Amino acid sequence: MSNCPKPTPPYLLLEPEKEPIKFVVDLDGAPEELIQLVQSIKEVGEQFLYHWKTFPIVIPNPALAAINNGPSDSYSGNDGSCTLARKSAKVINVKDLFVPPSFDELDAVAVDSKGETKRLTRKQLDSLRERGLHLDKYGKAKKLDTIQLESIQSWGEFEVPSLNFPGQHHKWRLSEFLQKGRDRTRDSLLDDLSFGLRFLVVTAKARILSHFFSVLKSVHSLVDGLLKLLDILVGIPSLQAHNLDARVHEERCRHLVAELVTSPDDEDSSQHLTSFVRKQLKRLHTEKLELTNEILLSKLSIPYQFITPNGQKLDLRLFNRDLMKKALPHLVLILEKETRGWFLHFREKLINRLKCEKMPDEEIEKAVNQAVMKEYLTRVYNSIQNNEELQALGEGIPQLLIDQAQSIVLMYRAIDTVRAKLTRTKDLLCARIKYSHAILSRIGAWLREQLRQTEARFIDENKWSGHEEAIALCTGHGLHQTLYFLQRDLTFMREREPVLLKELRKVKTPTRTFQWPTQIWFPQNWVVKRNFQGQSENIPTVFSSTATSITTPRSDPNQPVFLVEKEVIRSSSTRWPLWRWINYTHRTWSWAWNIMFFFGIFIPWCSPLGIRALVCIEPFYSHFELSQVNGTLFPRKFSLTPTLCSRLLHLCRHISKSRTYFETKPDTGFIGKGLTRHVNRVWNYLIKGVLGCLVLTLVFPVACILTTIVCLLLALTAVIWVPLVTLALHLGMALVYDLDCPDPGSRNRYCVILEALLVNIFLQGLVQPVLALLIACCFCPLACILCVSVGLVRYWLRLVWDTGMFYGLIKKRGRVPACDSFIVKRIAGPGLASNYFFQVRPEQALAAFEAKLELDELLAYQHQTESRVLQPQKDFAQFVEACFGPFSATLAKNGPYKELEKEAETLMASLHEKLDRRKRELMPGLSPSLRSKVKLTTIELKIAIQQAALMLERFYPSHVFARMGPDKEEELWELKGLARNDWAGLAGLIYADIFSLDFLTPLDDSDTKFKLEPDSSIDLSRFTEMVRGAGGLDLLGPIYAPRGNIQVNSPYLEVAAFNPRSNIRPDKNCWSSKNHNPSHRVGGGVPGSGLNSGGVDPSPDPSSDRRGGAGGGERRPVITCWRPWKRNTIPYSGEKLLIPLPLPHPARIAVTIYNRDTDDVIDLDSELTQQVLRAIEETCTDCQGEMNKYLEDNSMDSVESQSSIASSSTFNWRQGEWNSATRRKLRSTNVVRVDLASPEDVTLDTDSSRVVFSTYGTTV
Repeated sequence: MSNCPKPTPPYLLLEPEKEPIKFVVDLDGAPEELIQLVQSIKEVGEQFLYHWKTFPIVIPNPALAAINNGPSDSYSGNDGSCTLARKSAKVINVKDLFVPPSFDELDAVAVDSKGETKRLTRKQLDSLRERGLHLDKYGKAKKLDTIQLESIQSWGEFEVPSLNFPGQHHKWRLSEFLQKGRDRTRDSLLDDLSFGLRFLVVTAKARILSHFFSVLKSVHSLVDGLLKLLDILVGIPSLQAHNLDARVHEERCRHLVAELVTSPDDEDSSQHLTSFVRKQLKRLHTEKLELTNEILLSKLSIPYQFITPNGQKLDLRLFNRDLMKKALPHLVLILEKETRGWFLHFREKLINRLKCEKMPDEEIEKAVNQAVMKEYLTRVYNSIQNNEELQALGEGIPQLLIDQAQSIVLMYRAIDTVRAKLTRTKDLLCARIKYSHAILSRIGAWLREQLRQTEARFIDENKWSGHEEAIALCTGHGLHQTLYFLQRDLTFMREREPVLLKELRKVKTPTRTFQWPTQIWFPQNWVVKRNFQGQSENIPTVFSSTATSITTPRSDPNQPVFLVEKEVIRSSSTRWPLWRWINYTHRTWSWAWNIMFFFGIFIPWCSPLGIRALVCIEPFYSHFELSQVNGTLFPRKFSLTPTLCSRLLHLCRHISKSRTYFETKPDTGFIGKGLTRHVNRVWNYLIKGVLGCLVLTLVFPVACILTTIVCLLLALTAVIWVPLVTLALHLGMALVYDLDCPDPGSRNRYCVILEALLVNIFLQGLVQPVLALLIACCFCPLACILCVSVGLVRYWLRLVWDTGMFYGLIKKRGRVPACDSFIVKRIAGPGLASNYFFQVRPEQALAAFEAKLELDELLAYQHQTESRVLQPQKDFAQFVEACFGPFSATLAKNGPYKELEKEAETLMASLHEKLDRRKRELMPGLSPSLRSKVKLTTIELKIAIQQAALMLERFYPSHVFARMGPDKEEELWELKGLARNDWAGLAGLIYADIFSLDFLTPLDDSDTKFKLEPDSSIDLSRFTEMVRGAGGLDLLGPIYAPRGNIQVNSPYLEVAAFNPRSNIRPDKNCWSSKNHNPSHRVGGGVPGSGLNSGGVDPSPDPSSDRRGGAGGGERRPVITCWRPWKRNTIPYSGEKLLIPLPLPHPARIAVTIYNRDTDDVIDLDSELTQQVLRAIEETCTDCQGEMNKYLEDNSMDSVESQSSIASSSTFNWRQGEWNSATRRKLRSTNVVRVDLASPEDVTLDTDSSRVVFSTYGTTV
């Protein structure tokens, strides 16, 4: 290949021609000053503003051309051979570069195009003899050879080498009617034997000891039924240990810091803090406070330095919320920065080195993940240590952040080690069982039971292995602060927790408490209480006839609240035996007294039909109301009850008012008052007056007397009939619905006796064991004998049948088939497997690469041309805004500007039409499934990347970068995550864009591959010479070595690992990696492998309510569909190691130390104390002065930012500087775009301090 001079690009030869815009101004009758001003503006506008007189659209010449006279033509470059021809030639159709092969070769081998027996050429005969297909010269199907017959006899299958795909085989399977094979028949026998043994070792055993339908279950059901009967009849104690986990967790947190003492430098802060807490607790009992304001006014500071009994200093400054807020942006930037520029090279070099050591893929994957994460963490730690902004936060803060993150990683690694040990144990047991128990290992239920027992033993034996492993790792890395807390946590879990659980389980509370109110009969015996500033006292019950306006409790804390108790409340619970009869006694007593009060006092004396309403003259008040002013009781206004006399008086007044109203109303009716007056008199005096009085004087007294007598009789006999009613109620609760159910949330309340007798005792307690024993002792053995016998008979019959068919038919008549039939079917071979690849030639890859280069050039040309087309409109808009913006004038899109828009639309349509036509010619036309299977061998891939890098080096600077500008060039390299001028890396990314990312993984010798040839009409001789001239392939290194099944993801560390207060939960938003696997936490790992790059294993139960890798020993079953005969699958959930450790806040530690050293302790369990400490944690900073200074700095920053924005909005009058002003304005927006390495994108939102890793799925 020869050197070629650098041509002048076409877009520099044909420049668009500008023409000034002519403005038509009509100012007839305007003042002279206005005319001169407008004329001046017009002259300036015509001087600056323009439109395109001519705009030639000349797209770049085709780069992909077949040169018939050799590859001497070249494209621009300084040296070396040129491959992108710029002269007119026949354009290669890119769609013809890759023609998928046809896998249907069976008929083509057997017959010719006319369907007759085909003669084979000498070359085909030689090829067939070499491959073992010894067909005659007419191409007749051959007989099966000895190897194929042996394969049929063993497995009922045989293989035939492929004609068109060397190294591939067609695999055929005979119908089982014809031949099954010895080995498959033996497998069927073992399956039959295992199915028969399943009835003995699984089903029969389960009918005796299972949790479902077994003798053991019947014993439990019988006991449950008897207990239900006893409970529903008399009541047995029902108790529970309330909130056990929370109390253990609280004691665990206190134990971690129980031995600490405050540092001498922070003793004053500790005393100030505890005195402040005590003061606020006293005030909260008497008044309402705004704790945030009180904390800020008190200039409270929190002690963060503590000392252990051994003299070790502990620094807990990372609990400072303000400090972590300041450190968070810098940590985010460091984490994303350290992922770039090294990962790809480091990963591939390490994989290549380990492959040279002949390590298996699993160990390579594990070692590479660990090494990648270790390298990433080392880079992150070094950046944190040398970061000046983090050093400015305080002395030793970077080291504290490093230690915190390192402790999180090591604790997760410890859990992963234990879980990997469990996985190895289960795998070894499974392999040993399959080797020693060929039949039993085929019984899935039996095998799962063995593994379940092994897991249970492992969990019991390695209960503290997570703590011990974490302690060993922290000791090796010198994390003394974390080591101290881990040792304290392990001591608590080993020694203190069992004793504490035993003590707490003894402290049980009733599952249900019942209250029985009894009415106080006489108002003078009511109890009035006065509550003021947290104190309550009883005051004398005083009655007043004067009502007050305030009857509801006031919210003003400086005013007392009065309450009245009209009932005496007694309580009972399910704590004691015979609690149902205790309830019966309480219910009878309460109901009897309340009924006697209601029928004997309330209705006769306070109701409208009582004796008091009959004999009293004036109306009376039946209820009293409590005054919130002085606590007196006064009659309720709406409880005024009328008497007989008051009703008669009210009737007379009503008649008088009705007559008066009729007489005073104007006579405007249809008939007139002369006639209606008599009707009105009859209605009022006769109907209302006479009849109403008769009803009141005759019926009302009788009703009052009868009501009183009946109520008094009911009240006097209540002691007789109320016990019978309550007894009937208790019988109804036993038979129909249990109102007093001790545990309504979990127990059935309907027909309890029926459930106990019929279901629990009869069906489950008596019928179930009989059926279970019949199945276990009779049915299962018979079924086992029957299955084993049938299996053996079927085995020998199958052997006899296969032998007869083989020697009688297959061996004599068998031949290679040309198509599927009911006797034989092709099950494998070219075109049937899904895990195959297409191998292309380097020339095809280079041709497709060259087409992609032209597409990139067309894209750059499109952006450049569109920007130039729209430039007159931008200049016009900036001119108007600069001149008339200060006068609140805006651009009207009409007149000359509208002409500019029409002109731009026409040019853009023409541009897009030409570009779309060219782009369609350059698309390869490969389907996504086909592109993902295209690959090269290792040598060919290196050649393709090396030559592509040379093409990029000569083509991109002059054809792509020249159109983009220097700023866009830097942005492109950063977007791709590559160093500047890394042409080999850019070539790899472009290849991944053309085909897929798997293209960069070369073909291995064990891969199934087929050739993807180009069309015969395409000439690739230029690229063939490039491939022959390739050299120096070792300079690329091992970047593109085959990886096989090794999966290594980009390393990643969750920013929450630096915060000791964050709850690192194993969900999809917490730890993530490049492939969006929600189970990854630290680093990018392999799903299901049990190991991530950082040694952190995904949790098997992401829904578990715990932090990190532990759940305090509590493991939750996986919720599946309702199958009661299946055991609940409880996955292993790690150790009792909480990540991070549940350290209390330093403010709580200070209060704990104060309680330890004094007798006047602060109750940490009270709600008010929790409220005060929570406010201190969320509000308090290091010192008030620092916070004020920080607020002042923020306000100054905002003012400066506003002034900078205002200054940046000033326009430059020179036309050449308008574009730079626009760029400065765009750069002052609120969103900054940052690009990661692989490439991953990050968006930083400066307003909300929020960073989003688009491929990591992480939000901070």
